[in-house]
Amino acid sequence: MVHRRRRRYRRGYRRMPGAGRGGFAASAVAVGIGLAALAGHLPPGTAAAASAPGKAPAAAIAFARQQIGQPYLWGGTGPGGFDCSGLVMMAYRPAGITFGSSRPTAAAEWAAGPQVSAPAPGDLVFFAGADGTASAPGHVGIVVDPARHLMIDAYASGFPVEYDTYGLTSSKPGLTDPVGFTQPWGGA
Repeated sequence: MVHRRRRRYRRGYRRMPGAGRGGFAASAVAVGIGLAALAGHLPPGTAAAASAPGKAPAAAIAFARQQIGQPYLWGGTGPGGFDCSGLVMMAYRPAGITFGSSRPTAAAEWAAGPQVSAPAPGDLVFFAGADGTASAPGHVGIVVDPARHLMIDAYASGFPVEYDTYGLTSSKPGLTDPVGFTQPWGGA
């Protein structure tokens, strides 16, 4: 009886539209490629390799994700809390990226550049902020998903390190109009 049920299942599976031989294998390969892209482990020349972050930005994003929920602390560089520039500084420190100062501000991180017009994961996104201007930004976040306008930042007192959107009308006050983006690792 068990054998007959298996046989019926197989026949039904073969008749399903779009579920021919290799359908499951093709799906598994697609999922594997997607996971590799998210982890930044695609070989050069792979179609999705261009969207996968390199080692420095992937490590910075991973560090920032580990800090989700940490409290905002003005001037904070962890582990008890972070402000926006302290989070960026600590996220990029393991890659040897220092932004030219032992304790940079968002304005110093902006000046370190280089500026880019199309953000990629790991790039920094800047805002005038309450204490800055367009030429010397006062707030910074780490781009996680540019297609969804998603970043990780330490927004302000009373908000933990969290995912925020940028450049959207629904973004928090001060995050709707980015000043610009930089690529701290310089594209290397």
